[in-house]
Amino acid sequence: MDIGVLKVFRTVAEEGSISKAAHKLNYVQSNVTARMQQLEQELKTPLFYRHSRGITLTSAGQTLLEYTEKILNLLEEAEKAVVDTPIPKGSITVGSDTTSAVRLPVILSAYRGKFPEVEVHLEIGRNAQLINAVLQYSINGALVDGPVEHPEIVQELVINERLGLIIPEGMDFQGLTSIQDMTLMLLNEDCIYRHKLEEWLRDEGFRLAKVMQFGTMEGLLGCVKAGIGFSILPVSYFDKMNVKDGIRYYFFPERYGEVPVVFIRRHDLYMTSAFRKFIEELKAQLLGAISCGEEAHEAYGHS
Repeated sequence: MDIGVLKVFRTVAEEGSISKAAHKLNYVQSNVTARMQQLEQELKTPLFYRHSRGITLTSAGQTLLEYTEKILNLLEEAEKAVVDTPIPKGSITVGSDTTSAVRLPVILSAYRGKFPEVEVHLEIGRNAQLINAVLQYSINGALVDGPVEHPEIVQELVINERLGLIIPEGMDFQGLTSIQDMTLMLLNEDCIYRHKLEEWLRDEGFRLAKVMQFGTMEGLLGCVKAGIGFSILPVSYFDKMNVKDGIRYYFFPERYGEVPVVFIRRHDLYMTSAFRKFIEELKAQLLGAISCGEEAHEAYGHS
């Protein structure tokens, strides 16, 4: 096997079609077909199931794909290690969940001001998607709700977020009794915010009524304003995004209200100077944000 064949194999596996892979690689289709047949002959095992809709990996093909990803990522890291310089250059890709992303503009602006030769790509997603992207080497690292326990991942605490109940502005809030029959609205039904609320409810003798999942934050907040239900957000999001019209928040009790935000990366990822400096800037910019929740508490509400 050579690197070129493995790159073609990965593209075929990703596209699920010989013709689509050939188009993406700008190769003649017969060339791609011949390479895949040659690879199967060399390994003496079928790598694909061929059907009318394209191709699907066999179990042997799936195994080879996993090793191919490791080989190609290792090759990329070797190239970066050789050309890496003390002055950050090149590109990095970082991810963030929707709520933590509100902190990134200041961080990215400061970083780009110091290291203009680095191109920063940003991916916004949910925790599970971002963790998987880090594990698959698709992104260098990600800012997510923690903790993240995985043997292949290194996590560093960057800040503790304070959670708040988000309710309609005109609602007469009398503690948990006010929300016990209301619908909890979240971007992701299985998230740490929900687990924190359920713990609080359970300790107070209540149960969560209903949960509704939304595709966008705009839709979620609009429904809170309309009195359809309530939600949970880090207070920093509520404050930084200036979404106070029509809604209010009340802090969770301290026992249930803190969520660690961590920056994760693979433990075996080669740390280029560009990526190291990004992590340093991330920590430096978030250092002063710890008091943000206390300031917001004075201005907007009490639990």
